[in-house]
Amino acid sequence: MRVTFNAQNRNSTAGLEDAASRLLEFQRQVSTGKRIEKPSDDPSATLGSIGEHTEMAAIDQYARATDTIASRLAVVDTVLSDLIIQVERAQVSAASARGTTKTPIQREAVAVDLEGIRDTIFSDMNTAFNGTHVFSGTNSTVAPFTRVGNGPISAYAGSTSEMVVDIDQQRAVKMAFNGQLLTQGADAQDIFVEFDNLIAAVRAGDDAAIDAGMSALERMFDRVSTAQGRVGADLRSIDEHKVRLGELKRSSTKRLSALEDTNMAEAITGMAQADAAYRAALGAVNSVTRMSLMDYLR
Repeated sequence: MRVTFNAQNRNSTAGLEDAASRLLEFQRQVSTGKRIEKPSDDPSATLGSIGEHTEMAAIDQYARATDTIASRLAVVDTVLSDLIIQVERAQVSAASARGTTKTPIQREAVAVDLEGIRDTIFSDMNTAFNGTHVFSGTNSTVAPFTRVGNGPISAYAGSTSEMVVDIDQQRAVKMAFNGQLLTQGADAQDIFVEFDNLIAAVRAGDDAAIDAGMSALERMFDRVSTAQGRVGADLRSIDEHKVRLGELKRSSTKRLSALEDTNMAEAITGMAQADAAYRAALGAVNSVTRMSLMDYLR
């Protein structure tokens, strides 16, 4: 069977184009470091790559949420520590006012000290982080407690609902707290009313009322200590979770690299082979084009 010049030329040219395309592909992989440039390069790997990118985006979102919550809880932990210090100071100060030997001047000094401690607790309970109040529950744009001038401190104005944020698919952490649980709990009156009553009792030298105020302080101490224990546990859990997220991110990155990135050793070998094939195809085309009419008439 005689092969025509056109057919042979066509076959040689097609072979050259295939060899050139393969060489260009390996050159692209080596220069970009990416094995997949478009979905058609490897549909199966592309599907896996999409899944890994989705997973990494979720990990990054959880990591950002975790960082924000960790910063917020660190502030809460600091405030709770100060609340404990202030309540302890108030207990010591109130205890020093007990007894019939105290002079009016001494009792007034204690009362003034208690007023300062009350005002510090008021300030602590109104702590804000990034423009939102940490002890107003879900109503975080509203200050939990207010006062006009040196007047009485208002009742709790925040929400009793608390806000939690997911840091993983199966893990949520509280980030906005019901301040009323700290200042009042199950008591009939909040701690600011108790402070006002305690201050009045100190000035009056009423030991029984001072004892009642000290009992209210002790109950708040217990509530705040319990809350701080939970916040501390959450902070430790978050630290562990950060490590876990980092491990998940590294694993996903490794899988994504296996799907998308070029195996340089294989690509360089393939490029060398493709270059040799291209040169051979180019030689074949040149050989065909040099054939004369007499070569086909023999």
